[in-house]
Amino acid sequence: MTQDNKPRYAADLMEGQVALVTGSGSGMGRVTALEMASCGARLVLFARREEPLEETAEMIRAIGGEALVVPGDTRDEDSIEAAMVKIKEHYGRLDVLVNNAGGQYIAAARDITNKGFEAVIRNNLIGSWQMTRAAADHFMYDNGGSVVFTTAISARSALTGFTHTVAARAGVTGMMKTLAAEWGEYGIRLNCVAPGTIKTEALGRYPITPEQWQMLNRSVLNRMGAAEDISGMIVFLASKLGGFITGEDVYVDGGETLHMGHDARDMINPKMFENRERGDGKE
Repeated sequence: MTQDNKPRYAADLMEGQVALVTGSGSGMGRVTALEMASCGARLVLFARREEPLEETAEMIRAIGGEALVVPGDTRDEDSIEAAMVKIKEHYGRLDVLVNNAGGQYIAAARDITNKGFEAVIRNNLIGSWQMTRAAADHFMYDNGGSVVFTTAISARSALTGFTHTVAARAGVTGMMKTLAAEWGEYGIRLNCVAPGTIKTEALGRYPITPEQWQMLNRSVLNRMGAAEDISGMIVFLASKLGGFITGEDVYVDGGETLHMGHDARDMINPKMFENRERGDGKE
């Protein structure tokens, strides 16, 4: 759905399917759940805090959708197992898993403790593995399904101050590709969506001002991304529209990664780029 709540896909695109979205109490997880509901999917909302999940559920019900709130922690196997049992009792199936939950903190590598590093790995990589394995064990080995992981563009490059999460996201990408190769025979598709700089409430958790975020954003489209930019791609890959796509790492970054680390305009005469009609940089 767009910010004005108008559906972008057909209302029956995911009709009859059940989709679990982790971290669906806010941000990209909430927007993804809403967009899937607008396509006819029945939702399972999973996160640690129940109150934000209930808010998402109310938003889904307000557009005529159906949502099951299942508080839980992707890092806790017992919590995941209980969620799968509840889904089986309530819906009897699970067709789509969106591994969106995650988290990190900003710190120089020399200041990250082993405990802090392990915590971020557990939150982003091990949590995604445990959810994926449980969904496959309980539902997808027998009936197929689609798994989409939300990662980050830094998984393929670098992001100073986030060594721990870059390692975790890169691990998710490698895991996804290997599982896609192994599980294709079961009709299970797995893909990653790697967002660029996305404007959500999560940006407020870091000691960086909106102006600094704007400076850090390197999108060639001259804007920060929105949660809807990511949810649209997740729905595409999770639904039948992406039915022949598996093992892919799709970057949704407004061309941010085209800069290859820095922009030549930072080093040479900016006037070289003023006359765009000539295209040759000459005065």
